[in-house]
Amino acid sequence: MFAPDQYQLLDFGAGRKLERFANTVIDRPSPAAEGCKVAHADLWETATARFINERPGGGVGSKGAWEEHFGRSSSEAGEPWVVRHGAAAFEMKLGASGNVGLFPEQDTNWDWIGDQITVLRATAPNDPPRVLNLFAYTGGASLAAALAGAEVTHVDSSGPTVAWAKANAATSGVAHLPIKWLVEDAMKFVGREVRRGNRYDGIIADPPTYGHGPKGKPFKFRKHLDALMEMCGELINPNPAAGQFLLFSCHALGFGLADAISTVSSVVPEHAAGRVTGHNMCLTAGDGRTLDAGIAARWTAVTTS
Repeated sequence: MFAPDQYQLLDFGAGRKLERFANTVIDRPSPAAEGCKVAHADLWETATARFINERPGGGVGSKGAWEEHFGRSSSEAGEPWVVRHGAAAFEMKLGASGNVGLFPEQDTNWDWIGDQITVLRATAPNDPPRVLNLFAYTGGASLAAALAGAEVTHVDSSGPTVAWAKANAATSGVAHLPIKWLVEDAMKFVGREVRRGNRYDGIIADPPTYGHGPKGKPFKFRKHLDALMEMCGELINPNPAAGQFLLFSCHALGFGLADAISTVSSVVPEHAAGRVTGHNMCLTAGDGRTLDAGIAARWTAVTTS
């Protein structure tokens, strides 16, 4: 989990969310916040930067522009700053589509990944687990796995984003850890890995609703998800080991928790005991209200408390 001084959801409502990343307060769109009222109107005046969509109703990831500073000098929102999660440090920026460099709702998944690697390491302390992270963005899950002792293959289709992830490893002081940074089309890469006979002890996939590879080939969630996950299932190490895992998360509208659990359950290997669990990813404000932020399904060869 993020320490309170590193990330907080301050408020949400009227289709927007107000977040504090370290000392920088961000006001940006959130379709999940439609239909509810702002609870603490005074807090919104503390925003350092506000993202405005070109198209009303769009969420983070839509085209738009940042309105910076609001006449305040307490934080230069246009300059990179750092947010920490445990031993990992993330360089934050105001992205062109409203993103800032991490998805804070993934923090519990990062903690869970570390737990699975710890179990795998205890089983075979001299044989580092191999982990594949697909659609890996700026490296939160990759760093979580590597810091716990895994060898990681980090795959993302965006060269600048992979460079950003590598910079996060350097900022964290762990550029020496065994992470292979690849600018690749995820579908093509997993297909090649299946044909090569390569296998992994843990696989992480956070596919977008829509994306494209380095050469422009599109990834469409509804069209390509089944084939992607089937190949991920084939890439799980066939030698049973406590702690083997598959983590799938997404933010696709209309794709529910039962769908995610079913998707993972249909592809996990039959050789290992374990079960698939699912949870709604959410952000919790200081007043206890929760904001939906996607779904995740997890399979592990053992259950952990």
